[in-house]
Formats: sequence, C-alpha cells, structure tokens
Amino acid sequence: MRPNIMTNVLTVACSALLFASCKEPTTPSDSRDAGASRGSAWAEPSTPAAVTVPLDAPAFQIRATLEPFFINQAPDLMIRSHTRADMIIQRLVTQPSPPDFQGWHTHPGPSFGIVDQGRVEITRVTKQGCLTTVYEAGQAYYEVADEVHRAKVLAPDAAVEYKVRFNTPVGMPFSAPYTGTVSC
Repeated sequence: MRPNIMTNVLTVACSALLFASCKEPTTPSDSRDAGASRGSAWAEPSTPAAVTVPLDAPAFQIRATLEPFFINQAPDLMIRSHTRADMIIQRLVTQPSPPDFQGWHTHPGPSFGIVDQGRVEITRVTKQGCLTTVYEAGQAYYEVADEVHRAKVLAPDAAVEYKVRFNTPVGMPFSAPYTGTVSC
C-alpha cells in the first residue's frame, strides 16, 4: 500500500475504535429487537473493561488527509466530504479553567469528544441563546462546524478527553478563536 493510503486506513480504523468504545444507552426492548434481527452476537450490549490511562500520559495529535467520501448508513448516519480534508484524532490533558476564562472559538468541521477523566463544561451559542452542558467522565459529546462555543475544564481535577475532528482544511488549524462579542 502507498504510505498515504496506509495512514488513511489507520486513521479511520483508530476513529472506529474510538467510537466503538462509546456505549450508547439502549432500552431492554431495543437490545432484544436488535438481537432478534441481527443474531445472537448483537443480543445484549456488554460493558467494556475499564481502561484507565494515567493522567500524566502524554497528550497526542494524529492527523491525516482523507480523500472525498460519502458514508450513508441509513437511517441513522450520513457523513460526506466533497473535498480532501484532514481528520484529526487527539488526546487532550487540560488543567481547570480560571473563573474568568473566555476561550470562545469555532471549528471548520464537526468534532466528537469523549471525556475520559474530569468534567468539561461546553457552552454553545445557539439561535435560542447560550446552552451550557457539563460532561462527566464516560460521557461523549459533539461540536457542530462553525458553531461558537467554549470548553471549560471544571475544578478541582484536570480533564482528559479524546477527540475526533472531521473536515478540517488540509494542513490548516482545526480551531479558530472567535473575536466577536458573546454575552453568556
């Protein structure tokens, strides 16, 4: 395989593993229905073994370029890119934010995050006003492309997060500070 194809394959495989580690809540009837239609391998979701990475383990960022793609797994998922764009996988270790932290920013493409340790407060600026949600260890969240938001790490602990970012222009920053006025 050519090196860039291998990088793309590894990047997609890593992101699939990252998303597979998320456990989507289901009701008992959802699980039984899924098992009945897909076979016994899908019968009941199992709880993955807990893996704790030390807080002092290094942060990392892996970035590779994807060719245009279209994934349509009806009825629940559709994602498309008409152009070459970078995909980024990160492990972030962030100290608690100071009380006066602003940090408003945007991303050129959608992002998905998993809080591994600590607590992260995401405040989004929406048409309805500011929406703030706190995510605890074990919870996942998403960030919409070009939406003004900030992520504050809540004291007393540092936060460890894993993020996957899609559709970042090739070689460009995946985040841009927002210079407008936000009144939240």
